[in-house]
Amino acid sequence: MVNNRITEEGQGEAYRLIEDDLPALPHSPSKKTSPAKRKQYYINRAIRNSDLTPRAKGRKSLQRLENNRYLMTLLEREEYTSEEVENCSCASPSIFSEACNNETYVEIWNDFMNRSGEEQERVILYLEQKVRRPRERNGKNKDNNTEYPTYTPEECYQRISRSLRGTLRKRQIPMGTLECLEEEMLSFFSVSP
Repeated sequence: MVNNRITEEGQGEAYRLIEDDLPALPHSPSKKTSPAKRKQYYINRAIRNSDLTPRAKGRKSLQRLENNRYLMTLLEREEYTSEEVENCSCASPSIFSEACNNETYVEIWNDFMNRSGEEQERVILYLEQKVRRPRERNGKNKDNNTEYPTYTPEECYQRISRSLRGTLRKRQIPMGTLECLEEEMLSFFSVSP
């Protein structure tokens, strides 16, 4: 494209635009889609992420989904009678809903919530101590043997270092670690069987 420019002297000068000398740029590699296709893509993605279509789920989840759909189709029919609805075994209320409906539990809860934070902590500690095993709480069957005390398996496990407990939880324990542990156990039991 050539444009003519008229100077003060009245002579016409021709000049060229830079765009005329540059090569044409190739088309963008990204696909251009119509707005309708783009909208349909987002709709399909939303449907895929909802419960309308089953994704790769476990067997129980798929069974629950199928049961839910079946129950919804039964509700859509108007062939059921009021007797069928009454005979339907509804899910039992949860412990939380029972506690909310019981007045004595609500009073206890309100009393607990109206206490200060320190008092709440003391109540919780008291209840935790009360729930402990009777052997620990009453001191009965307490091992009086100080030379060779007996421990529960949980107590023994807690005496192990944290890193070793983490190693023992793994499925595959390294051979070097096993050999080291074996040597320590053999030396311990050879000294005090």
